[in-house]
Amino acid sequence: MPLIDDDRAAELVGGVRAARSAAHGLVEDQIARGKSRIKSVSKTRKSAMTRKRIMTAASELMAERGGTDFQMSEVSDRCHMSKGSLYYYFSDRDELIAAIFDESVDDLIGGMEALVAKSPSAREALGLLYAEFSRRLRAGSPLALAMTYELAGSSERSLPEVTSRFSRAATVIAAQLERAKSEGLVRPEVDSTTAAVFATGGMITMSMAMATGQTSADADTVSAQIMDMILRGVGCEGAAL
Repeated sequence: MPLIDDDRAAELVGGVRAARSAAHGLVEDQIARGKSRIKSVSKTRKSAMTRKRIMTAASELMAERGGTDFQMSEVSDRCHMSKGSLYYYFSDRDELIAAIFDESVDDLIGGMEALVAKSPSAREALGLLYAEFSRRLRAGSPLALAMTYELAGSSERSLPEVTSRFSRAATVIAAQLERAKSEGLVRPEVDSTTAAVFATGGMITMSMAMATGQTSADADTVSAQIMDMILRGVGCEGAAL
Protein backbone atom coordinates (compact mmCIF):
# COMPACT_ATOMS: atom_id res chain seq x y z
CA MET A 1 0.00 0.00 0.00
CA PRO A 2 1.45 3.45 -0.95
CA LEU A 3 2.37 5.77 1.90
CA ILE A 4 0.21 8.55 0.38
CA ASP A 5 -2.47 8.36 -2.26
CA ASP A 6 -2.34 10.12 -5.62
CA ASP A 7 -4.55 13.02 -4.50
CA ARG A 8 -2.38 13.71 -1.48
CA ALA A 9 0.76 13.53 -3.64
CA ALA A 10 -0.74 15.99 -6.11
CA GLU A 11 -1.66 18.29 -3.24
CA LEU A 12 1.88 18.24 -1.89
CA VAL A 13 3.39 18.85 -5.32
CA GLY A 14 0.98 21.71 -5.82
CA GLY A 15 1.97 23.18 -2.46
CA VAL A 16 5.66 23.01 -3.32
CA ARG A 17 5.06 24.71 -6.66
CA ALA A 18 2.96 27.41 -5.00
CA ALA A 19 5.70 28.02 -2.41
CA ARG A 20 8.31 28.27 -5.17
CA SER A 21 6.11 30.69 -7.10
CA ALA A 22 5.56 32.83 -4.02
CA ALA A 23 9.28 32.87 -3.25
CA HIS A 24 10.07 33.76 -6.84
CA GLY A 25 7.51 36.55 -6.72
CA LEU A 26 9.00 37.85 -3.47
CA VAL A 27 12.49 37.92 -4.98
CA GLU A 28 11.22 39.73 -8.07
CA ASP A 29 9.39 42.24 -5.85
CA GLN A 30 12.55 42.87 -3.82
CA ILE A 31 14.57 43.34 -7.01
CA ALA A 32 11.96 45.77 -8.36
CA ARG A 33 11.96 47.72 -5.10
CA GLY A 34 15.75 47.84 -5.14
CA LYS A 35 15.74 49.22 -8.68
CA SER A 36 13.11 51.75 -7.68
CA ARG A 37 15.22 52.93 -4.72
CA ILE A 38 18.28 53.29 -6.96
CA LYS A 39 16.28 55.33 -9.44
CA SER A 40 14.87 57.45 -6.60
CA VAL A 41 18.34 58.14 -5.17
CA SER A 42 19.65 58.96 -8.64
CA LYS A 43 16.73 61.31 -9.27
CA THR A 44 17.18 63.00 -5.89
CA ARG A 45 20.89 63.45 -6.53
CA LYS A 46 20.21 64.86 -9.99
CA SER A 47 17.58 67.21 -8.55
CA ALA A 48 20.04 68.42 -5.89
CA MET A 49 22.66 69.07 -8.56
CA THR A 50 20.13 71.00 -10.66
CA ARG A 51 19.06 73.10 -7.66
CA LYS A 52 22.70 73.84 -6.95
CA ARG A 53 23.27 74.89 -10.58
CA ILE A 54 20.27 77.22 -10.45
CA MET A 55 21.40 78.82 -7.18
CA THR A 56 24.92 79.26 -8.52
CA ALA A 57 23.59 81.04 -11.61
CA ALA A 58 21.40 83.33 -9.50
CA SER A 59 24.30 84.05 -7.11
CA GLU A 60 26.48 85.01 -10.08
CA LEU A 61 23.83 87.44 -11.32
CA MET A 62 23.53 88.94 -7.83
CA ALA A 63 27.30 89.37 -7.54
CA GLU A 64 27.56 90.93 -11.00
CA ARG A 65 24.84 93.47 -10.27
CA GLY A 66 25.44 94.02 -6.59
CA GLY A 67 21.79 93.31 -5.88
CA THR A 68 18.91 90.91 -6.26
CA ASP A 69 17.14 92.57 -9.21
CA PHE A 70 17.51 89.64 -11.59
CA GLN A 71 14.71 87.98 -13.53
CA MET A 72 13.91 84.29 -13.37
CA SER A 73 14.20 84.16 -17.16
CA GLU A 74 17.82 85.30 -16.87
CA VAL A 75 18.53 82.43 -14.50
CA SER A 76 16.91 79.89 -16.82
CA ASP A 77 18.89 81.28 -19.78
CA ARG A 78 22.14 81.02 -17.87
CA CYS A 79 21.29 77.45 -16.85
CA HIS A 80 20.22 76.55 -20.43
CA MET A 81 16.84 75.33 -19.24
CA SER A 82 13.23 76.30 -19.84
CA LYS A 83 11.41 78.60 -17.43
CA GLY A 84 8.96 75.77 -16.82
CA SER A 85 11.78 73.54 -15.64
CA LEU A 86 13.15 76.34 -13.47
CA TYR A 87 9.79 76.87 -11.80
CA TYR A 88 9.66 73.15 -11.02
CA TYR A 89 12.56 73.72 -8.61
CA PHE A 90 11.76 77.25 -7.40
CA SER A 91 8.29 78.76 -7.53
CA ASP A 92 9.55 82.34 -7.67
CA ARG A 93 12.51 84.63 -7.05
CA ASP A 94 11.72 84.93 -3.34
CA GLU A 95 12.04 81.19 -2.86
CA LEU A 96 15.27 81.10 -4.88
CA ILE A 97 16.88 83.91 -2.88
CA ALA A 98 15.75 82.29 0.39
CA ALA A 99 17.46 79.06 -0.72
CA ILE A 100 20.65 80.99 -1.53
CA PHE A 101 20.50 82.62 1.89
CA ASP A 102 20.03 79.29 3.66
CA GLU A 103 22.90 77.68 1.76
CA SER A 104 25.16 80.69 2.42
CA VAL A 105 24.44 80.51 6.14
CA ASP A 106 25.18 76.77 6.11
CA ASP A 107 28.48 77.48 4.33
CA LEU A 108 29.30 80.14 6.92
CA ILE A 109 28.63 77.77 9.82
CA GLY A 110 30.65 75.03 8.14
CA GLY A 111 33.57 77.41 7.71
CA MET A 112 33.34 78.56 11.32
CA GLU A 113 33.25 75.00 12.65
CA ALA A 114 36.26 74.06 10.53
CA LEU A 115 38.24 77.01 11.91
CA VAL A 116 37.38 76.11 15.51
CA ALA A 117 38.41 72.50 14.95
CA LYS A 118 41.93 73.49 13.94
CA SER A 119 42.47 76.40 16.36
CA PRO A 120 44.76 75.53 19.29
CA SER A 121 43.23 78.19 21.54
CA ALA A 122 40.03 80.18 22.03
CA ARG A 123 42.02 83.37 21.50
CA GLU A 124 42.97 82.30 18.00
CA ALA A 125 39.57 80.76 17.30
CA LEU A 126 37.66 83.92 18.17
CA GLY A 127 39.88 86.05 15.94
CA LEU A 128 39.43 83.65 13.03
CA LEU A 129 35.69 83.35 13.61
CA TYR A 130 35.10 87.07 13.32
CA ALA A 131 37.39 87.30 10.30
CA GLU A 132 35.35 84.55 8.65
CA PHE A 133 32.12 86.27 9.59
CA SER A 134 33.29 89.54 8.08
CA ARG A 135 34.50 87.82 4.92
CA ARG A 136 31.19 86.06 4.37
CA LEU A 137 29.17 89.20 5.11
CA ARG A 138 31.32 91.41 2.93
CA ALA A 139 29.25 93.86 0.85
CA GLY A 140 28.26 92.25 -2.43
CA SER A 141 28.60 88.67 -1.20
CA PRO A 142 25.68 86.27 -1.86
CA LEU A 143 25.09 86.01 1.89
CA ALA A 144 24.98 89.79 2.43
CA LEU A 145 22.77 90.41 -0.62
CA ALA A 146 20.36 87.57 0.16
CA MET A 147 20.15 88.62 3.81
CA THR A 148 19.46 92.23 2.85
CA TYR A 149 16.69 91.07 0.52
CA GLU A 150 15.18 88.85 3.22
CA LEU A 151 15.23 91.64 5.80
CA ALA A 152 13.75 94.11 3.33
CA GLY A 153 10.63 91.93 3.05
CA SER A 154 7.37 93.31 4.36
CA SER A 155 6.71 90.30 6.58
CA GLU A 156 6.95 90.98 10.30
CA ARG A 157 8.57 87.56 10.61
CA SER A 158 11.54 88.50 8.39
CA LEU A 159 13.87 89.63 11.18
CA PRO A 160 13.09 86.74 13.55
CA GLU A 161 13.52 84.22 10.74
CA VAL A 162 16.84 85.71 9.64
CA THR A 163 18.24 85.91 13.17
CA SER A 164 17.12 82.37 13.94
CA ARG A 165 19.17 81.11 11.01
CA PHE A 166 22.25 82.69 12.57
CA SER A 167 21.60 81.05 15.94
CA ARG A 168 24.08 78.29 15.06
CA ALA A 169 26.78 80.91 14.52
CA ALA A 170 26.03 82.36 17.94
CA THR A 171 26.28 78.86 19.42
CA VAL A 172 29.75 78.36 17.90
CA ILE A 173 30.92 81.73 19.24
CA ALA A 174 29.43 81.07 22.69
CA ALA A 175 31.34 77.79 22.92
CA GLN A 176 34.60 79.60 22.24
CA LEU A 177 33.80 82.28 24.83
CA GLU A 178 33.31 79.48 27.35
CA ARG A 179 36.60 77.99 26.23
CA ALA A 180 38.22 81.40 26.62
CA LYS A 181 37.33 81.47 30.31
CA SER A 182 39.86 78.73 30.97
CA GLU A 183 42.47 80.82 29.18
CA GLY A 184 41.84 83.88 31.35
CA LEU A 185 40.49 85.81 28.37
CA VAL A 186 36.87 86.06 29.55
CA ARG A 187 35.58 86.54 33.08
CA PRO A 188 34.03 83.38 34.64
CA GLU A 189 30.71 85.06 35.49
CA VAL A 190 30.04 86.24 31.94
CA ASP A 191 27.00 84.74 30.16
CA SER A 192 28.66 83.49 26.99
CA THR A 193 25.39 82.96 25.16
CA THR A 194 24.26 86.56 25.68
CA ALA A 195 27.63 87.89 24.57
CA ALA A 196 27.65 85.67 21.48
CA VAL A 197 24.13 86.76 20.48
CA PHE A 198 25.15 90.38 20.92
CA ALA A 199 28.22 89.91 18.73
CA THR A 200 26.33 88.01 16.04
CA GLY A 201 23.56 90.60 15.97
CA GLY A 202 26.18 93.32 15.68
CA MET A 203 27.74 91.68 12.64
CA ILE A 204 24.35 91.27 10.98
CA THR A 205 23.32 94.88 11.67
CA MET A 206 26.61 96.30 10.44
CA SER A 207 26.45 94.16 7.33
CA MET A 208 23.04 95.69 6.59
CA ALA A 209 24.45 99.16 7.15
CA MET A 210 27.33 98.47 4.76
CA ALA A 211 25.04 96.99 2.11
CA THR A 212 22.73 100.03 2.18
CA GLY A 213 25.55 102.59 2.31
CA GLN A 214 24.79 103.77 5.84
CA THR A 215 28.42 103.33 6.83
CA SER A 216 31.68 103.54 4.94
CA ALA A 217 33.44 101.11 7.27
CA ASP A 218 34.77 97.93 5.69
CA ALA A 219 33.94 94.45 6.93
CA ASP A 220 37.37 93.82 8.49
CA THR A 221 37.20 97.05 10.49
CA VAL A 222 33.70 96.29 11.68
CA SER A 223 34.72 92.78 12.72
CA ALA A 224 37.70 94.11 14.69
CA GLN A 225 35.61 96.79 16.40
CA ILE A 226 32.90 94.34 17.45
CA MET A 227 35.52 91.94 18.77
CA ASP A 228 37.12 94.78 20.73
CA MET A 229 33.76 95.78 22.22
CA ILE A 230 33.06 92.18 23.21
CA LEU A 231 36.37 91.82 25.02
CA ARG A 232 36.16 95.20 26.69
CA GLY A 233 32.71 94.28 27.94
CA VAL A 234 33.32 90.70 29.02
CA GLY A 235 37.05 90.27 29.10
CA CYS A 236 39.56 90.34 31.87
CA GLU A 237 41.64 93.46 32.26
CA GLY A 238 44.24 93.70 29.52
CA ALA A 239 42.64 90.96 27.42
CA ALA A 240 42.91 91.53 23.69
CA LEU A 241 43.25 89.46 20.55
